[in-house]
Amino acid sequence: MTRRDLLSLFLAGILFFSVVAWFQHAPGYMDADYYFAGGLRLAQGQGFTEIALWNYLDNPQVLPHPSHGYWFPLASLLAAAGMVLTGARAFWAGRLGFLLVAGLIPPVSAALAFSFTQKRELALASGCLAIFCGYYAPFLSTTDNFGLFMLLGALFFLLIERPGLGAAFALGLVSGLMNLARSDGILWLAIGWGGLFLRWRAQKTPLLASFLFPLLLFSAGYALIMAPWMARNLSIWGTPLTPAGSRVLWMTRYDETFAWPADRINRANWLSAGWQSALQARLEALKLNLINSIAAQGAVLLALCAPIGLWVLRRQWRVRLALLTWLALFFVLTFIFPFAGSRGSFFHSAAALQPIGWLAAPVAVEHLVSQARQRGRFTPAAPRIFRFALVAFMAMLTLVLLYIAVIEKDWNQFQRTYQRAEQYLLQHGAQPADVVMVANAPGYYVSTGRAAIIVPDESLERTRALARQFGARFLILEKTYYTDPLIPVYQNPHAQPGLTYLGEFDEVRLFAIQP
Repeated sequence: MTRRDLLSLFLAGILFFSVVAWFQHAPGYMDADYYFAGGLRLAQGQGFTEIALWNYLDNPQVLPHPSHGYWFPLASLLAAAGMVLTGARAFWAGRLGFLLVAGLIPPVSAALAFSFTQKRELALASGCLAIFCGYYAPFLSTTDNFGLFMLLGALFFLLIERPGLGAAFALGLVSGLMNLARSDGILWLAIGWGGLFLRWRAQKTPLLASFLFPLLLFSAGYALIMAPWMARNLSIWGTPLTPAGSRVLWMTRYDETFAWPADRINRANWLSAGWQSALQARLEALKLNLINSIAAQGAVLLALCAPIGLWVLRRQWRVRLALLTWLALFFVLTFIFPFAGSRGSFFHSAAALQPIGWLAAPVAVEHLVSQARQRGRFTPAAPRIFRFALVAFMAMLTLVLLYIAVIEKDWNQFQRTYQRAEQYLLQHGAQPADVVMVANAPGYYVSTGRAAIIVPDESLERTRALARQFGARFLILEKTYYTDPLIPVYQNPHAQPGLTYLGEFDEVRLFAIQP
């Protein structure tokens, strides 16, 4: 690989994802809205606080509330950096850092592939696959941590092979950043320890010091990143990793993510649901995560090719480490956290292993073509043709998926809906200090600037009590975006105690909440 190759991949990545970004005028969905909202508060000098609650798992009492009690802050920090550097408090400024990350993924992935294969053609194909990345493509140009995890994952597998104490310390920094990006990123601390052990065992003369010193520096790098955040959490919640994550362990269904008060989600509640409920949830998560692995992460074709490529590379210890990592993520996010895992966490977390899939697929193509040529089939140009076909297929698939996600499904729908809803509420006397209860509270905040809390998984009576707690004066129910207890409210809006039906537009129904 030459610098020119890497620069070309970087520029191609920047250009491609900038074109995608042109059609995305808003973060687009709640995760990205939340990270952008956190960055906006930081850029405004409000610190790690929030006035838009998307869950109640860390037991909030008032607004503003300490932020990132469930999701971690790295994406918000990157969004804030863009806004601070440009002086603008807008979405285009907040996602500049994410476009830079998206541009870096192809050359770093190509460098990773070259470190495995020592073949420029295969590395370039891997870099192109990082651009045409299938289902992940719409998410790399918005304010979410998909791109961060891809870049950090590629760097992790690059650094872990390199000898020297400096590389071990840098590897610790990368693992710390992965944890700062996502709560399940803490697994990369254990993965780093395991990887250093595998590297040590692979050495011809494994001295114990050559394992212990890198291990200590790796751990120091991780601690340098995570210790300040854990200290902050300890000062606020009395625990280094916040109480929200532990409550997810005891959920009996996904909508309990939005329970209020959250202390009803506990071990006793989980046990009372019975083992059949727990088993059913994990079987359902198993099915969904397997489908995710083949259709979303693997985009079908990569899912067929990558295992072959990994088999070809099986003698390299980093391949074994990558497989163990995938199995660990799959296990944790299927059997321990089945609801969060099957509803997006596994798709998020596995992004770190996409560069391994991108390097393995071209290896598989080359291997299969080589086997065919040994039987007298194909011409010497066949490997190049099939590599091009692999990239071309992924490019076409990616463009189709982008059209569906961004154009057909209307990426900017939340923004338009909430801006229209805000105008409707202003016409009905909404004051600047009034809080709104809505399906995507961070999205409402970034679209309108108004404080918002999420519609809970509670009865109307409990919902009104929650509204009194946080001073919410208005309730917005969108079709398909409300929990089961509020189905009667949506279906029969005129006869609900404590609510005044204000009207609707585009199947969005608005209510005033009586004190």
